[in-house]
Amino acid sequence: MRKSLTAIAALLAAVGIPSAADAASSVSVYGLIDSYVSVNNDSGTVSSGLHSGGSSGNYFGFKGEEDLGVLGGAQAVFKLESGFLSDDGTYAQSFAGNTSRLFHREAWVGLRSPMFGQISFGRQYSPHFLLWPMTDANALSLGTAGSPFFYPGAGNAMGGSDPTQDDLVRANNSIFWASPNLGGVTVMAYAALGENTRSDGTKSSTQGNIYNLGVNYGKGPLFVMGSVLYQNLGNSALGFRPTGHDTYYELAASYDFGFTKPSIQFEYKNGNDQPWSQDFFLIQIGTSTPLLGGRLGTTAAYYKNQTLSKADAYSFGIRYDYSLSKRTMLYAGTVALIQEANAQFSIEDGPDSSFHYPTSAPGNDVQQVFFGIRHQF
Repeated sequence: MRKSLTAIAALLAAVGIPSAADAASSVSVYGLIDSYVSVNNDSGTVSSGLHSGGSSGNYFGFKGEEDLGVLGGAQAVFKLESGFLSDDGTYAQSFAGNTSRLFHREAWVGLRSPMFGQISFGRQYSPHFLLWPMTDANALSLGTAGSPFFYPGAGNAMGGSDPTQDDLVRANNSIFWASPNLGGVTVMAYAALGENTRSDGTKSSTQGNIYNLGVNYGKGPLFVMGSVLYQNLGNSALGFRPTGHDTYYELAASYDFGFTKPSIQFEYKNGNDQPWSQDFFLIQIGTSTPLLGGRLGTTAAYYKNQTLSKADAYSFGIRYDYSLSKRTMLYAGTVALIQEANAQFSIEDGPDSSFHYPTSAPGNDVQQVFFGIRHQF
């Protein structure tokens, strides 16, 4: 349950200190805890364990708004969200070196108005990433067929082998504007400043920059979204991405028939067509279907590597979610990954979850079954 900080406001008022409530504001504390057990078969090598973040990454956060009384109902808004691993209590991505970023998932402040939409500044999700959880049958989590193609490596859908440094899911120093909803249409513009250091020790104004435009249409049962992202490369710290730029194109749609909700996602990367910046396309289809008081999500995906030969892959995912209450859910499912000789993807649930089982060799086929529980507060 989200907790309003009214007790703190009352205490401040009692001692004569103005509180946020005096300015018609509110602050909420919220979060989610998700743990699951999985068994992974890597071409005969079987592993099992307890993990964190199957249906969603674990997080807690603070968000708030203040009515400003200008510009037709404008508000000041903010969000601070931290990720963690429920199986050992460490920071999300601690396995990849994130031991100091407290609010790794989101940290931003901005203004929102019915007149101009919302503009915010800080560490934020990109439209490029948001397209997937907004349209995927399993909200881009464990059980999503396309999820193995999101990390790691130079040919993945989110841009990097190290999510703590090179990450198109979210970025530091970002500016995000979303327009008001006009007839079902929302336009999004996103820019993130890489602020990379040149070899002479000075800061670059272009290296590592990300520019992303997105637009979605939602009315009735139909939802459509598209995105174009351009990324300047050149951060020597990444090693495998020396120069040039990458461009990503995405298009997705879903339609809710009531008895089932089919969806489709397509992504194409036009990179440098080199081992350190591989070109590819990824397509996924899926359905979300009410079943026996719960929900069944099914997906199938195909990944085509256009730079490396024999590096394509297919995957299939199925997950059943059953809510015990408004805040507690059980889930179970399976994912299968079929790979050509030079492909080496792994079944994983997301960069903010437990480290996946690494696939031991190129060309290995992988299967995984899982069962988990999620609680929101």
